[in-house]
Amino acid sequence: MHAPFTGCVLRTRILRTILLASLLSASGCAGLDATHELQAAADTSRRVGGSIGPAEAWALPVEGESPVWDGTAPLGYDDAVAVALQGSPAIRRSLAVIVERRAGYVQQGLPPNPTVGFGVGIAVDGLAGAPLMVQGLQMLSWLWKNPHRIAAAEAELRGAVYDAAFECVDVAMRTRVQLAGVLAAQELLKYDRQYVEITQRTMELVQAQVEAGELPELELDRARLEHQEAIEALIASDYAIETSKLELLATMGRPTASTDWIAVGALPPTWTIPSNEQTLLEMAAEGRLDVASARQTILALQAELGLAETKHFPEIGVGVEYRRNASGRKSIVPGMSITIPVLDNGDPAVAIQSARIDAAMLTLLETLESAQQDVLTGLTRYRDARDRTTVVRRDQLSNAIAAQERSDAAYREGVVDLNTLLMTQRRRIAVERNLVTLELSTMQAMCELRQAVGGSFDPQLDVVEPIEIEARSHDIEQEDAS
Repeated sequence: MHAPFTGCVLRTRILRTILLASLLSASGCAGLDATHELQAAADTSRRVGGSIGPAEAWALPVEGESPVWDGTAPLGYDDAVAVALQGSPAIRRSLAVIVERRAGYVQQGLPPNPTVGFGVGIAVDGLAGAPLMVQGLQMLSWLWKNPHRIAAAEAELRGAVYDAAFECVDVAMRTRVQLAGVLAAQELLKYDRQYVEITQRTMELVQAQVEAGELPELELDRARLEHQEAIEALIASDYAIETSKLELLATMGRPTASTDWIAVGALPPTWTIPSNEQTLLEMAAEGRLDVASARQTILALQAELGLAETKHFPEIGVGVEYRRNASGRKSIVPGMSITIPVLDNGDPAVAIQSARIDAAMLTLLETLESAQQDVLTGLTRYRDARDRTTVVRRDQLSNAIAAQERSDAAYREGVVDLNTLLMTQRRRIAVERNLVTLELSTMQAMCELRQAVGGSFDPQLDVVEPIEIEARSHDIEQEDAS
């Protein structure tokens, strides 16, 4: 009598075993190793330049010694960027987010754990046996929910990769600007030393004339005051170099390193910058990493919308229960649980996700418009600083130096008075300082424009490549091969 029932139970057990095995095998394909995504971040970050690549820099300890700079050698742009890629805590934090998002991607691919319940009864009459119940339950709704969760996790993982590369672009930009600040401070110090020497010679000349009775003592006081002001400016320039170096070292992740080194490099450097506005705007549209990250946010929210729409469907779980009653009879009872979306039909969740998608679309539009503004503003600032620098270097500087030298000679001959001499000296140092300031402004505008288009003026590097998320990690592939 019980043979058909026994066969049904066996078939149920076999089907249940096959189902669980398939679930476990499907969930086991994803690995926690984030090497592929970290390499994608390194490849995307190659646009920042540097004497070593991002992957090589990240393989080094964040607080370890740099292979490209020992802390005392002259420091150039590329070496400074390489040290910053290695030592910046902000970059390492963004890489940790990639590892976290990889783990989240794996987590979303796992099925829910089965629920096991059991109970043992206690006989109270002293004659009957103790009842026993063991129950297992597995939810199946994840089969149509997890594809949406996985899609959202993939988009978030890609967004983390783009965010890490964007952080590298930002750190590289600040590093170059701050190194240029050190170069500018060194130039200002050089000019201030020259000005101290000029005022020293003037003071000695006036003193000799006063001692000879050719000039009143008041003229010597004025010359001394001018010389003391030049010394004060020299002291300020000396400390300005120290401050600029400390700011750069902090960005490079070396805040307590020695400042006993010099910066080397052109101010500004020679970069091939496209002059056409449309070309730069197209580069920004294709290469901006914050725009790419904003697009991934939309994809993640669209996947979340698909997940919210599954709330319209019932939650289904299947299970099997083994029972032994007080009289010793045994039974296996397959079962199913269904949660019907009657009170919460999922419409609020869908509305929430739809609103979030609309907000994300507007955020993307805002990011695109901000990128366009950054490009046009950066290009305008670059042209302004470049053209003004050309005029000062080509015309004003040579005229100011010639006027100061002629005034000095004329004063010695008694042709001009001390007022004229001091005025031409002040004019020369003012022009020299203005030239350095404009050169620094040019470099700042160049770096801002480079960041605005995506991090590089090379169209081959300044492209956001699609990132394929690998379900199987490198470690799992090696284990399978062995």
